[in-house]
Amino acid sequence: MKNFIKGLIVVAVSLVIVPLIPLLFTGGNDATDENINDNALPVISDQAVLVPYSLIDTVSVYDVTVGKRINYSCEDFLVYTVMAAVSPNAEAELLKAQAVLMYTYILGRRLDESVNPTPELFGCDISTDSNKYIRILSADEVSMVFKDNADKYTDKVRKAVKSVMGEYVSYKSKPIVPAYCYSCGGITESSLTVLGTDVEYLRSVKSAYDEGFKSQATMTKDELFARVSTQTDAPVLLGDPKDWINLSSVTSTGYVSEVTFDGGEKVSGQQFAQWLNLPSARFEVTYSEEFERFNFDVSGSGHLVGMSQYGANEMAKNGFTYRKILTYFFNGVDIERSLDEDVTVVVADVAE
Repeated sequence: MKNFIKGLIVVAVSLVIVPLIPLLFTGGNDATDENINDNALPVISDQAVLVPYSLIDTVSVYDVTVGKRINYSCEDFLVYTVMAAVSPNAEAELLKAQAVLMYTYILGRRLDESVNPTPELFGCDISTDSNKYIRILSADEVSMVFKDNADKYTDKVRKAVKSVMGEYVSYKSKPIVPAYCYSCGGITESSLTVLGTDVEYLRSVKSAYDEGFKSQATMTKDELFARVSTQTDAPVLLGDPKDWINLSSVTSTGYVSEVTFDGGEKVSGQQFAQWLNLPSARFEVTYSEEFERFNFDVSGSGHLVGMSQYGANEMAKNGFTYRKILTYFFNGVDIERSLDEDVTVVVADVAE
């Protein structure tokens, strides 16, 4: 399980290719892509069980820029992480679902840190290093990003957070890996497809509301050559450009598992998508010899695992509650609520 979660962190953080979520939810007047980031995910120990899961009161964040601890009330933490992950102009039920995922995230972090403390966190739950942990907006960033709407949006998100405070998604009595992407393009990918590890609640599910979420990207042969050749351990592109790229392994959903270059080098579809800044690794490619350029047709945005925010927002518009949304995208899970009691930590012996 740990190897899986660490792998998903790489997927979630390294694919910095998410489109402008607020532009699609708000019309583009209130935010920039700087407040968008896929989630870094908690490493949940298989050797620790919280009995019971206590309601988290305070979340501590280590500020790596100034070297000090910042304490947030759990409510503020959820408000500012939700606002960093999705447009506050989204439907209320999506905001609630996102808040539940953020609480699930910090509950998982608290659980793991209780038995496997991370030295560079100095006793905190996470740090401000968004390459390793989920992003949290500061109050100043909220004001800068949302300008005159900052107070209105903050109040809207806070209302959603309060309504689900303490609720988390569990599988077999443990908080899940709260994976989410912007849009799955009609069907989510399983953890088995993306990471090679099967996780029961991260199976592929259809999302009809995402089916039309497609995009295109075009680049000349010189642009593609430059992007690929500057990568670490870059493949050598030889010969005719029409033979440079071969999608050598593609799943039934269109997800590209492997790309083979004309020199025989191979790379994962995820890595290739990141190199070219494509929205996802579900794509098709054609080459125009007349115009000497590559054309990419892309479906979805993000790693395509877990909850699709775009699809969830459309589900909310059509009457789905946050609970229905979460239990649809995560197979066989429960929505539970933390108890307002002191935390008891039980360390269990788990066979390797």
